[in-house]
Amino acid sequence: MSVRLLHSHKRVGATYHPKQCSRLQRKTEMKLSVVLIVCIVLSTTSSALSQDNAVQTATPQTNNGGKTEAKDSHTAAVEEFFLVMKMKETTDKTIDQMMSAQLTQQPQLAAFKDVMLDFLRKHVSYSALKSDMVKLYRDAFTEEEIQQLTAFYRTPVGQKAIAKLPSLATAGAQLGMSRVQANMGELQKAILERQKELEQQPSR
Repeated sequence: MSVRLLHSHKRVGATYHPKQCSRLQRKTEMKLSVVLIVCIVLSTTSSALSQDNAVQTATPQTNNGGKTEAKDSHTAAVEEFFLVMKMKETTDKTIDQMMSAQLTQQPQLAAFKDVMLDFLRKHVSYSALKSDMVKLYRDAFTEEEIQQLTAFYRTPVGQKAIAKLPSLATAGAQLGMSRVQANMGELQKAILERQKELEQQPSR
């Protein structure tokens, strides 16, 4: 039994047989895997970075009036916060952990492991995201608020949160992915039903 699919919001005469649908499903699952890893890395990045580098204090800049611009100390405060949060360490570690988890669930992706890792390390590693993350935090929190957050994450409870939250985020995302995969048939059925409805609509 074949399935007639819509392409680019237009009716086409192409017919997709079960084997073709299976290939499309595998491609979709691979894309979902990459997207999932990226989302988890980004969510983890927002809650953790590494202490492997010393805090770099920005050189104060002055305006014509000789006043130091507040943004310099603000940036330095954000970077110190990132160090306390161990964001670099956690971000890079999460990429490897999520890749291993996805390969366990989908062994057919093993042949693409190095390609996917290179891509993720290039675009969503800490070094790739740092400057943009600094800007996000500067815009979201005042310098005083960043300092208060840093003080909290230096406490025992804060350090425990740093250690536990990334793995909890990973586990939660994996749980969600497992549910999606287990119920993929339901999604595919709903999509096919909607396609039939669209096909039955009169052309405009």
